[in-house]
Amino acid sequence: MTDAGTPRTSLFWELAGLIVRVPGLAHPVTLRRAHDTFTERFGQLDVAPSGMIREDVLQTLRACDAYPDGLRFYLDTLGSGRTGMRAWTDVEQMYRRLYPERLLASSEYDELCALLETRAPGTPIERIALRFLPALPERAGGATGPYPVAELLDAFEDALLMPDEAHPLISFVEAVAVRQPAALEKRLRLWNERVAPRLACPPSLLHQVRNREAFRAGRPVEPARILVDITAHPAVPEDYWVRAWLLCPGDGPRSLLADRRATSRRELEHTVAALHQDVGNVLGELSGELTVEFMLPRALLWLDVDQFMISPNGSVPRPIGADHTVLVRSRDRFRIRSWWPALYRRLDWLELNPDEVFDAPAVRYVAPGAAPAPAELLRQLRGGTSPFCFVLFDPPDYDGDLTADPVYVLLEVGIPAIVALRQNGHHADARPQLWNHLAGRLDQLPDRVRLLRGGVYPDVTGPSPVTLDLHRHVTLVWDSQDGLEGAEATLGHPRTGGGHP
Repeated sequence: MTDAGTPRTSLFWELAGLIVRVPGLAHPVTLRRAHDTFTERFGQLDVAPSGMIREDVLQTLRACDAYPDGLRFYLDTLGSGRTGMRAWTDVEQMYRRLYPERLLASSEYDELCALLETRAPGTPIERIALRFLPALPERAGGATGPYPVAELLDAFEDALLMPDEAHPLISFVEAVAVRQPAALEKRLRLWNERVAPRLACPPSLLHQVRNREAFRAGRPVEPARILVDITAHPAVPEDYWVRAWLLCPGDGPRSLLADRRATSRRELEHTVAALHQDVGNVLGELSGELTVEFMLPRALLWLDVDQFMISPNGSVPRPIGADHTVLVRSRDRFRIRSWWPALYRRLDWLELNPDEVFDAPAVRYVAPGAAPAPAELLRQLRGGTSPFCFVLFDPPDYDGDLTADPVYVLLEVGIPAIVALRQNGHHADARPQLWNHLAGRLDQLPDRVRLLRGGVYPDVTGPSPVTLDLHRHVTLVWDSQDGLEGAEATLGHPRTGGGHP
């Protein structure tokens, strides 16, 4: 903090007046004892008595101030045993006007100045600063031209800190860093990481600031995620229970966004649409990068959640999958921890083979009407690391018999990705069209499914044998390590709610 508006001479005079108003300090004997204690520590004070207490105190204060930390020592001597008095509190406040507490230590200030001085040419530093300051500081002596970095940093020391927001200086450094060459960007961010905790900016909040500034600079950002847990009553398929959380990058799950019953498909859609709008209000400009993850039990695995309608801010209604990456996660796989090692083996395989594409042998295609026998699937896939993805052109519905369900086996043996064409979407000739739309690296499959749902198709050479509304009928079951960990942190041991399984 700074106090450049009052001459220091006036501040010393006011400080002397406050001292003599403290009970007991206007007595010459008390002042002489403090004078002698100071002399023993620092050296002789050359002060000639004037016969006026306040004037003598003023001269003593100014003489003490000539020694490094001398004024602080003298006040501590005078204030011994008086720190609880209201009158002494006024003395301390006046001292802080003489020696304002700096936001940054000298070494931190000097390091940041040096880093910002070496910024890339053309960095609009004044314009960036104005995003976090109500106005740029007045230039000394009417100076013109670019602002010196030191003047901007002095202004940030007095910047207003808003509740639940990072200090403006932290945000300013991130906004500058994201526009610098990689080496300087790293050094600025390391500076922020060291200083942020002392400025009441925890790592989670710093991560949010960093993501926001990267987004504004057109950089890719790690998306926030909504985790929506849906269960249904076995006897009443459209009697749902919905819970939802917001998971922000670098942060744990936010408070429970929803915990309610929905007694129809229509009510379920309205609940999800309201959740989407609430999260959009929280995330603001970052909501466009949102990922929506539905945790579904086996009976609901093919629920067309990507087609749930939303109207962001009252705009044109469209399926949520047309605006966001929508993933289905298996609630059964999360619940049965003994299945996790098999999933991790296949995820490790994909990490070691990052260029593996949406094609054999990493992908296995199951033709319409050719549902594999569960026992045979288990024999083939148990203990393996590949394939990574199954494509089901005629996904089997769940009739309650797990022993006859091949999809349950796919979840058990750790198949991370299942692409299923839902009702009215399957077709014997659909394979070429699906392959044309989803061709590419397997680890980027969710992004390509999002483009498909949004009606953005890649250029395809040659005529397609069939035209299907694939964007309306594709379910992507996608499990990953970050998904499991996010669900674990959020759900823990999920309560069923309302008697729902």
